[in-house]
Amino acid sequence: MKKITEVPFTYSLAALAVAIATTACGDDEPMAPAGPVDVTINFQAMVNGAAFACGTQYSGIGTARSTIELTDYRFYVHDFRLVTASGRETEVKLDQDSWQRDNLALLDFENAQGLCSSGTPAMNTSVRGEVPAGDYVGLRFRLGVPFELNHQDATAAPAPLDLTRLFWNWNAGYKFVRMDLRRPDAAEGEAAGWNVHLGSTGCSPTGDRTAPATSCVNGHRPEIEFASFDHETDAVVADYGRLLEGSNLTVNTPGTASGCQAFPGDADCAAVMNRFGLDYEGSVSSGQTFFSVN
Repeated sequence: MKKITEVPFTYSLAALAVAIATTACGDDEPMAPAGPVDVTINFQAMVNGAAFACGTQYSGIGTARSTIELTDYRFYVHDFRLVTASGRETEVKLDQDSWQRDNLALLDFENAQGLCSSGTPAMNTSVRGEVPAGDYVGLRFRLGVPFELNHQDATAAPAPLDLTRLFWNWNAGYKFVRMDLRRPDAAEGEAAGWNVHLGSTGCSPTGDRTAPATSCVNGHRPEIEFASFDHETDAVVADYGRLLEGSNLTVNTPGTASGCQAFPGDADCAAVMNRFGLDYEGSVSSGQTFFSVN
């Protein structure tokens, strides 16, 4: 009979550990911790499906099928998150530059040409940052300026919060959205201009326009969510024509600001605000339609 040689117990445990490790990993190298990866989220500005450009006229806009030419097309966005299939959110940590500060970015589609002469030559059409490597299938972000950055002195603020044309006052804060237009086909007595300005309203204290607000009744920061979004191939589309689908650009409610500037008591605002995904004075939004995925 062949003699079985006893193997020392300590040696057996060491051999077993090596065997398990070899079986689990095979010939693969040990996996290194996943580091951050760069992310670029592209945006496209459109008007009824046509690419926006300063100096271009667009027809068939709004309920009166008006012809328009935009004079401004800018908006702030913040709080970007990529989403996994299970719904877990991961913050996109934004690069810090003249277009992005903290978790905020300014998207600017005008180039100061044509009727956009009050704008800036520089443009920015993407949001840039980094996330941990992962399998992301969706995107969430918010339109507007976060409260903690919204109420300050724009003349002393760092870029991109230093643009006074995108600012109301310390109390109300910034214009989250500024999209203005002119109607070259306006008849006598009709509204020749129609502006969309979105920002917070009902901010207090209200006694001093230079006093930063401590609260606002209407924050007006809608969350935008896409359950399916590939940050490597998809782009976020902002379509001004879709925003104005329910608006008559030939008229303006008497006694109110031109177009819709988000303030209470403006009959021109319900259709616009609802398409931003915001309820407005009893008019309940069925979901935003301004943004989509391309």
